[in-house]
Formats: sequence, structure tokens, C-alpha cells
Amino acid sequence: MALPGSTQLLLRRAIRVTVSIEAKPILTRRPFRTSVPVLKKRKIAAASNSPPRTQAPPPPSSSSSSSSSSSSSSSPNPEDPLDFSSLVASLAPQDTYYKSALQTILHGGRFNPSALGGLPIAVKSASGEASTFPLGELAQVVPRTNRTISLLVNDREYIKPIMSAVQSSREFNQQPQRSDDNDLELLLKVELERKEELVRRIRETTHAWRDKVRQARTRHDKVLKGWQKDGTVLRDVVRRAERELQKLQDAKMKEIDGEESAAIKGLDRN
Repeated sequence: MALPGSTQLLLRRAIRVTVSIEAKPILTRRPFRTSVPVLKKRKIAAASNSPPRTQAPPPPSSSSSSSSSSSSSSSPNPEDPLDFSSLVASLAPQDTYYKSALQTILHGGRFNPSALGGLPIAVKSASGEASTFPLGELAQVVPRTNRTISLLVNDREYIKPIMSAVQSSREFNQQPQRSDDNDLELLLKVELERKEELVRRIRETTHAWRDKVRQARTRHDKVLKGWQKDGTVLRDVVRRAERELQKLQDAKMKEIDGEESAAIKGLDRN
């Protein structure tokens, strides 16, 4: 039996709507239980009674010195070629570092608690991620009698990393011993250094200090030459600036010689 025209029209529209709905992709939400869990990274913190985190800084590099000097003082000024304040400012971090290094040699050498406390220790978390901490944050460094240093470790998980780092370090190169009375205590023997060895280390330190001064002077010389080349400063003025610059370098070298001499004499008093 044939359907009325209006009924057939409605039926065809219904069929088209159904087909279009089935053709569209059905979007579904992923159940929460199928989401990949995000693991929080574990941070290794020192015990509350541990000292503040400190680490022995490396010698200031030329780039860091120049950047710090540029931020704290003006750059060389071609309008005043005899003004060396920027050069003096760039030498200040070097002076601080090497004077401190000489004092460390005099007072305990490489077994100075500050130097030992700055030894980097690599500690791995449960996820295998490695973090580096100074020894002084993971353990208390306590000088004892009979040329012994005690390391009071904050947590048992730090014992093996500390022992490994001390044993493999060029400065200490010994296996810390476990204490019979405290399972969180490691003992280090302070090795007495011969005076000749200490003198050698003092001279190596001051030699490196002098090299930093020469490098800073060379950089300033290049600035003067650049001014002369582009005609910013007259040749006679540049020559005068170079003579004054040499006087400044000679004075700094004399100061370093004095620091070296005082450090060597200080070995006899310790």
C-alpha cells in the first residue's frame, strides 16, 4: 500500500537525520582510571640540624669577572683613558678568591672543615634521579682529637655516597671509616702535609692569581688599541695610558708577592 505524500516526505527526512548522526564520530571521555599517573619528583633535603648549604666556589672566570664588573662599575671610558676603575673592579673577585684560598692552605689545608664541607656529593633518589649536594649539607663536619675529623651523617642513605665521593676525590683520597659507637658517624684521618708540599700549593695559588691579573691587563690593552685604531684616542694618550697601566700591574704583582711571602712565613707559626 502506498503511503501518503506527506508521510513519505517525513520518512525520508528521518532517514537522512539518522544517517548524518551515524556518520559523525562519537566523542567519548577517557575514563580517569586509564590516565597515566604523574609521579612527583623526590627532593632530598638535609636534616633540620644541618648547616646551611654551602659549596666551595670555583675560581672566578674572566667572563664572570667582566660581567660582574660591568654591572657594578662603568666600562672603560674613551673620554678618560687614564681611568682604570673598571679594571680594578674586575680584579676584586680574584683578590677575594685567592686570599681565601691561601687562608685555607694555612688553616688545615685540604682538611679544613670549610673545604671538606664543600666537597660535592652525588645522591640518587628512588627514581634514579641524581642531585648534587655539598657534604656540609648532608653531614656535620666536626674536628676531633688525634688528627681525626668526624662526619655526623644526617641520614643513612647518605653514607655510601659520602664514602664514595671522599674516596674518589683527589684532595682526600681515603676511605672513611665507620664508627663503632655511632652507625651514622664516619671518621677521617687528617694527613699531615709536609711544609714543602704546602709551599708548593701556596706558590701554585699565587701563580694562578698573577695569571688572572695579566689576563685582565691584556683585555684592557686591547681596548686601548681599539681606541687608537679607530681614532677615538690619540696615540700619545694611549701610550701614556699603557705606562700607567703597567704601573698598576706592577703594584698588583707586588701585592701578590707580599701575600705569598706572608703565607709561607705563616706556615712556621702554625
